[in-house]
Amino acid sequence: MAGETVRSCLVCGATLAPAARGRRPRYCSRACQARAYRARLAERAGRREQALRQDTPAAGRAPIDAPGETGPQEAGTGREADGRDALSLDRIVRAALEIADREGLEALSMRRVAAALGAGTMSLYRHVSGKDDLVDLMAEAVLERAEVASSAAGPDGWRERLAAYARAMWALYRRHPWLLQVLSATRPRLVPRGMATTEWLLRAAEGLSHDPPTMVRAVVTVTGYVQGMAMFLVNDMDAERRTGIAKERWWELNRERWRALATSGPYPLLARIAAEDQEDVGLDEEFEFGLQRMLDGLALHLGTPPAERRP
Repeated sequence: MAGETVRSCLVCGATLAPAARGRRPRYCSRACQARAYRARLAERAGRREQALRQDTPAAGRAPIDAPGETGPQEAGTGREADGRDALSLDRIVRAALEIADREGLEALSMRRVAAALGAGTMSLYRHVSGKDDLVDLMAEAVLERAEVASSAAGPDGWRERLAAYARAMWALYRRHPWLLQVLSATRPRLVPRGMATTEWLLRAAEGLSHDPPTMVRAVVTVTGYVQGMAMFLVNDMDAERRTGIAKERWWELNRERWRALATSGPYPLLARIAAEDQEDVGLDEEFEFGLQRMLDGLALHLGTPPAERRP
């Protein structure tokens, strides 16, 4: 239209073509839109961490899981009744999180997310490039909301901080079991909040040692313990979802068979455990026991002169 102001992409500065209809574009591509979204998450995470250090609430923080303000939609279009695009990255990520939390990552697809939003599948690709990119955004959103770094203004000392991290991640895997498939120490998701979480963890380990390789090994040890225990938790949650049978009910159905096997062969220690018939304390208590023993081991190892340590 003659006289229309030339607009530029808010990320890269490229000139934007005028919109044929609807609201004016703000980004030149899905890649720039995704970068802007991640930048907003990182900015909120930075404000939140700063607020935690000051022991004040993070002003202006708007978590992804907060209900959005959207008007009535035309069924199956993902558009507002007045024709405006009702989809946004926030809504797409929120819908994807609901599916993955409820049914697992294997149930997540662009088609499923579009159906949950009442939109066409192809309309999602205006906001996100594909499932892998969407999973990155989901991980970023979950880590941004997590209370991993909440001890920045709380516990003092390396042990308390590492324990706070471990407990926070344990709780996170319970709320979002699919995350265990996504977070990896060997091939990490390259998202800002993931880097910020790792940096915080390294700062916590700095109280153990100022030697970077030792700090990294301590971090990998803690992360590996949490993920290993979380595998038990997530596998049990997955089994319950698939079968409809909770762990307690499974043991009611199989306890006598287990006891018969334990006492009928060359398994004297298992037979002793079966005879005592102790009540299951649950994974939370087992997790805490193992966490404290692991921290005891780090304290003992790093309290030993370097020349006397085992490799």
